[in-house]
Amino acid sequence: MHEFFIVQNVIKTVEDLMVNHPKKKVAKAVLLIGRFSGVEPELLQTALDFFKQGSILKDAEIVIEIEDLRMKCQKCQREFSKEKWDLTCPFCGSFETEVLSGEEMLLKSLELVDED
Repeated sequence: MHEFFIVQNVIKTVEDLMVNHPKKKVAKAVLLIGRFSGVEPELLQTALDFFKQGSILKDAEIVIEIEDLRMKCQKCQREFSKEKWDLTCPFCGSFETEVLSGEEMLLKSLELVDED
C-alpha cells in the first residue's frame, strides 16, 4: 500500500510548512490527485483518516480533488481532457500530443486558523 508512504510525505510536508506558523493549526488541506497518478483516492482517504490521528492534521478536513488527464495536440495546438488513457487528439487524430496534467499528486492548499 504505497498510500501509506504518500500520507507520511504529506504529513511531513505540512509539518515543515507549519514551522513558519507556530501559532496556527491546519483547518483544511486540499490534495490534487491526477486521475493517472497511480494513486487510488479511496485508499488515500482511508490512509489519511487513519494516520492523521496524532499528527499535525488531526483536526483538519482533508479534501481530495481529482484532475482528469489534460493534453495538448502539437499538430493542431488544441487542448483537451481525457477520462481514460488515450494519447490521440480528438480533433485531428494526431498522436503528437503532450500531457499537461493529470499524472501528478500535489498538496494544493492549506487553510490555517489561530490555535485555540
